[in-house]
Amino acid sequence: MAYRPTVRYHSYFKGYVDDLFRATHLDRNQIIRAALFSAAHSKEFQSLLLENKKKDVPLPRPKWVLNQAALWRKQNPDIKEKGEDVSAYSRGETSEEETGREREIRGRVRTAGGGLTIQLRS
Repeated sequence: MAYRPTVRYHSYFKGYVDDLFRATHLDRNQIIRAALFSAAHSKEFQSLLLENKKKDVPLPRPKWVLNQAALWRKQNPDIKEKGEDVSAYSRGETSEEETGREREIRGRVRTAGGGLTIQLRS
């Protein structure tokens, strides 16, 4: 079952979402989900969160990576969890500026004895 919040925002945001709706093949829900999906990995969003963070509570990390587009494209995607294959973009090994494209690394996530093991294959 999908979570269906009511979102209230300024008319500036409404106009922007409406303009994006007219300019793309995305529906309004996809636009809002895409914004939340990408914001979690955005330096600007993280900065806003840090400015408003509670002192005794750590900020959560997103459970998704940027190449899991099904999370924002579909309303209720079938996402594999715990020990399933995952994909992640390499961080620090190559950059878009150096190669002209991002490099994808495939891997597997496993938990063992309360710890986390990530095996990457390139």
